[in-house]
Amino acid sequence: MRSYDKEAFFAVCQDAVPATRSYVSLYADQSYYGGPEEGGWWGHDQVLVAYYLCLTDVEAEAVRAAVEKLAGQMSKDAKDDFNRGCKAECEWVEQHDPMADVSDYYPEVGGEVRYWVATEDRPGSLASEGSRHYA
Repeated sequence: MRSYDKEAFFAVCQDAVPATRSYVSLYADQSYYGGPEEGGWWGHDQVLVAYYLCLTDVEAEAVRAAVEKLAGQMSKDAKDDFNRGCKAECEWVEQHDPMADVSDYYPEVGGEVRYWVATEDRPGSLASEGSRHYA
Protein backbone atom coordinates (compact mmCIF):
# COMPACT_ATOMS: atom_id res chain seq x y z
CA MET A 1 0.00 0.00 0.00
CA ARG A 2 1.30 3.42 -0.88
CA SER A 3 1.49 5.92 1.99
CA TYR A 4 -0.51 8.33 -0.20
CA ASP A 5 -3.49 5.93 -0.16
CA LYS A 6 -3.54 5.86 3.62
CA GLU A 7 -3.11 9.63 3.91
CA ALA A 8 -5.91 10.22 1.40
CA PHE A 9 -8.24 7.92 3.31
CA PHE A 10 -7.59 9.69 6.61
CA ALA A 11 -8.07 13.07 4.94
CA VAL A 12 -11.58 12.01 3.86
CA CYS A 13 -12.38 9.98 7.02
CA GLN A 14 -10.92 12.04 9.84
CA ASP A 15 -12.40 9.82 12.59
CA ALA A 16 -11.06 6.62 11.05
CA VAL A 17 -9.30 4.16 13.28
CA PRO A 18 -5.99 2.74 12.05
CA ALA A 19 -5.90 -1.04 11.70
CA THR A 20 -3.40 -2.32 14.27
CA ARG A 21 -3.68 -6.06 14.56
CA SER A 22 -2.98 -7.45 18.04
CA TYR A 23 -3.94 -10.44 20.13
CA VAL A 24 -5.52 -10.50 23.55
CA SER A 25 -4.17 -13.62 25.20
CA LEU A 26 -5.19 -15.51 28.32
CA TYR A 27 -2.30 -17.19 30.13
CA ALA A 28 -2.14 -19.59 33.05
CA ASP A 29 0.71 -19.33 35.55
CA GLN A 30 1.09 -22.97 36.59
CA SER A 31 3.42 -23.52 39.51
CA TYR A 32 5.15 -26.81 40.20
CA TYR A 33 7.23 -28.25 43.01
CA GLY A 34 10.83 -28.45 41.84
CA GLY A 35 12.51 -30.38 44.61
CA PRO A 36 13.54 -30.49 48.27
CA GLU A 37 16.76 -28.46 48.02
CA GLU A 38 17.07 -25.49 50.38
CA GLY A 39 13.81 -26.41 52.09
CA GLY A 40 11.95 -26.85 48.83
CA TRP A 41 11.69 -24.80 45.69
CA TRP A 42 8.98 -24.12 43.15
CA GLY A 43 8.96 -23.02 39.54
CA HIS A 44 6.41 -21.59 37.14
CA ASP A 45 5.27 -22.32 33.60
CA GLN A 46 3.44 -19.61 31.65
CA VAL A 47 0.96 -21.44 29.42
CA LEU A 48 -1.09 -19.85 26.64
CA VAL A 49 -4.71 -20.89 27.19
CA ALA A 50 -6.41 -19.00 24.36
CA TYR A 51 -6.15 -15.82 22.30
CA TYR A 52 -8.40 -13.49 20.33
CA LEU A 53 -7.41 -11.48 17.25
CA CYS A 54 -8.32 -7.78 17.45
CA LEU A 55 -8.13 -5.47 14.46
CA THR A 56 -7.94 -2.16 16.35
CA ASP A 57 -6.53 -0.88 19.63
CA VAL A 58 -10.04 0.12 20.71
CA GLU A 59 -11.30 -3.43 20.19
CA ALA A 60 -8.26 -4.85 22.00
CA GLU A 61 -8.85 -2.61 25.04
CA ALA A 62 -12.49 -3.69 25.31
CA VAL A 63 -11.70 -7.39 24.86
CA ARG A 64 -8.84 -7.20 27.35
CA ALA A 65 -11.04 -5.58 30.00
CA ALA A 66 -13.59 -8.39 29.66
CA VAL A 67 -10.94 -11.12 29.70
CA GLU A 68 -9.20 -9.60 32.74
CA LYS A 69 -12.47 -9.81 34.63
CA LEU A 70 -12.84 -13.44 33.57
CA ALA A 71 -9.21 -14.20 34.50
CA GLY A 72 -9.80 -12.80 37.98
CA GLN A 73 -12.77 -15.10 38.51
CA MET A 74 -10.90 -18.08 37.05
CA SER A 75 -7.97 -17.42 39.43
CA LYS A 76 -10.33 -17.24 42.39
CA ASP A 77 -12.03 -20.49 41.35
CA ALA A 78 -8.66 -22.21 40.85
CA LYS A 79 -7.51 -21.10 44.31
CA ASP A 80 -10.73 -22.38 45.88
CA ASP A 81 -10.36 -25.72 44.06
CA PHE A 82 -6.74 -26.02 45.16
CA ASN A 83 -7.64 -25.30 48.79
CA ARG A 84 -10.52 -27.80 48.70
CA GLY A 85 -8.16 -30.45 47.31
CA CYS A 86 -5.56 -29.82 50.02
CA LYS A 87 -8.26 -29.97 52.69
CA ALA A 88 -9.60 -33.26 51.32
CA GLU A 89 -6.11 -34.79 51.32
CA CYS A 90 -5.48 -33.71 54.92
CA GLU A 91 -8.86 -35.03 56.04
CA TRP A 92 -8.25 -38.37 54.31
CA VAL A 93 -4.91 -38.80 56.11
CA GLU A 94 -6.46 -37.84 59.46
CA GLN A 95 -9.21 -40.44 58.98
CA HIS A 96 -7.02 -43.28 57.69
CA ASP A 97 -3.69 -42.79 59.48
CA PRO A 98 -3.92 -40.13 62.21
CA MET A 99 -0.26 -40.50 63.17
CA ALA A 100 1.04 -39.94 59.62
CA ASP A 101 2.11 -36.79 57.90
CA VAL A 102 0.22 -35.78 54.75
CA SER A 103 3.49 -36.02 52.79
CA ASP A 104 3.62 -39.75 53.64
CA TYR A 105 0.69 -40.20 51.23
CA TYR A 106 0.68 -37.20 48.89
CA PRO A 107 3.50 -35.44 47.01
CA GLU A 108 4.37 -31.79 47.59
CA VAL A 109 1.85 -29.51 45.93
CA GLY A 110 2.70 -26.92 43.30
CA GLY A 111 0.00 -24.40 44.11
CA GLU A 112 -3.08 -23.03 42.45
CA VAL A 113 -3.18 -21.82 38.86
CA ARG A 114 -3.26 -18.05 38.39
CA TYR A 115 -4.62 -16.54 35.18
CA TRP A 116 -3.44 -13.32 33.57
CA VAL A 117 -4.01 -11.40 30.36
CA ALA A 118 -1.66 -9.80 27.83
CA THR A 119 -2.02 -7.86 24.60
CA GLU A 120 0.67 -8.96 22.18
CA ASP A 121 1.72 -8.86 18.54
CA ARG A 122 2.08 -12.65 18.32
CA PRO A 123 -0.02 -15.08 20.35
CA GLY A 124 2.05 -17.10 22.78
CA SER A 125 5.03 -14.75 22.80
CA LEU A 126 5.00 -14.72 26.61
CA ALA A 127 4.68 -18.48 27.08
CA SER A 128 7.59 -20.04 28.94
CA GLU A 129 8.60 -23.18 30.76
CA GLY A 130 10.40 -22.88 34.09
CA SER A 131 13.64 -24.68 34.80
CA ARG A 132 13.25 -28.19 36.15
CA HIS A 133 16.74 -28.10 37.66
CA TYR A 134 17.77 -26.62 40.99
CA ALA A 135 20.18 -23.75 40.49
